[in-house]
Amino acid sequence: MRRHSFFVLVGILCAAFYWTMGNAAAFAADRATVGLPTSTAKTNPVRAGQSKTTPADAAKEPAAGKKAAPEKRGRVAKEEPIIRVGLAESQASAVLTCDGAYVFRDAMTSEELGKRAAGAVSTVTVKNRRFAVDGKDVSAKKIRFAIADERSSRFLSVAGEKYRGTILLLLADDGTITVVNEVKLDDYIGGVISEEMSPDWPTEALKAQAVAARTFAAYSLGKHDDDGYDVCATTCCQVYGGIGSESPEGLRVVSATRGEIMTYQGKPIYAAFYASSGGMTAGSEEMGGTALPYLQAVRDPQDAVAPNRHWQVSMSPRELASKLASAGVSVGTLKAIELTPLELGKSAADRYPSGRVKNIRFIGTTQKVDISGPKLRWIVGLPSTLLDIRYGPENKTAPNTKGKIEISNQNAMIVFDGYGRGHGVGMSQWGAYGMAAKSKYRDILSHYYRNVDVTWLF
Repeated sequence: MRRHSFFVLVGILCAAFYWTMGNAAAFAADRATVGLPTSTAKTNPVRAGQSKTTPADAAKEPAAGKKAAPEKRGRVAKEEPIIRVGLAESQASAVLTCDGAYVFRDAMTSEELGKRAAGAVSTVTVKNRRFAVDGKDVSAKKIRFAIADERSSRFLSVAGEKYRGTILLLLADDGTITVVNEVKLDDYIGGVISEEMSPDWPTEALKAQAVAARTFAAYSLGKHDDDGYDVCATTCCQVYGGIGSESPEGLRVVSATRGEIMTYQGKPIYAAFYASSGGMTAGSEEMGGTALPYLQAVRDPQDAVAPNRHWQVSMSPRELASKLASAGVSVGTLKAIELTPLELGKSAADRYPSGRVKNIRFIGTTQKVDISGPKLRWIVGLPSTLLDIRYGPENKTAPNTKGKIEISNQNAMIVFDGYGRGHGVGMSQWGAYGMAAKSKYRDILSHYYRNVDVTWLF
């Protein structure tokens, strides 16, 4: 799938959760997508440095599996929200044009600063911490570029990429430019869905993806005001490519689900999704997030359709010890690994209810250390944390049956033997693919997001 050509916003948690994005052959579904809210971090792991609030987790956990249903009172017409998408930060300049006439204004006062004909290029730079448009100083700290007549124009273009809505340029404190696309919510989803799921996939799976993506966007509205936008345009949030990422099928399912979102206690939920569950989804707490009643561990047999859902990552004890040392965890010569054998859907002291690794113990000649599953995934570069360990001579490794692997040969192989791709919280995209053969999109959503309501935001 296409990747957006602008910057990638990277944070500590984002790096931890999304170190591995999966196999490109499995379409965009093989990207671990959408971070998890935490109760302790100052920022939201969707993109480090953003969120100022997190979802409450004080509600009593409901009975699992309540079917998602539309609001009983019916749909009430509401104004469609505008979402602000951060396209680029720390830019020295921005180059804009339009397929029709366009104007630019002071975004604070609405004063018109200039007008350009169709196809005319505007180059915005910064001089002495002030904007300059085509070399002319502008006093505004926020400039909004807009189509002059929407009846004759479709898009604005920034750095060669086409976007609906308006383009807002923000003068950052460090004298650089932040580029933001202000766009209607469903136009935004139209530029997201075919980046996150192949348009060739079953319609019901695409509808489920559209509702999940719209819900995540609705959840994010207003949460990152200090950054000047609501969501970024990369895998740290949702991949967004504007008009260039739209597809006919994607636009059809966005229209078919227009305005629909999932709510819990009347508020948009944190609609996490990812590539493949490996047969069992994870609760939100399993990836370092707050325990949320609607993000619980559930069995997911439909995920069996996922290609490459079973994976192995092999390395010698020396290589593993070197990776640990590079991450600041030196154990000397690796002598043993302790981990309860994997049983899908069964918890242990070192495993979460889904079976994913909670902690794994490495014992070396200098010390023994416990490392969390998400951190292990980041250090080693693993597709998921739903895994066990094998050990032995190459091509003759034996499974972990006793909960402790004794390492007697530094030339043997340690094999991380796992299932699924991504963090495992929320909707498995390949699981949605499998369910779509017999299920409607609301049934898919109710399987992965428990006890939620499907209603209309607009």
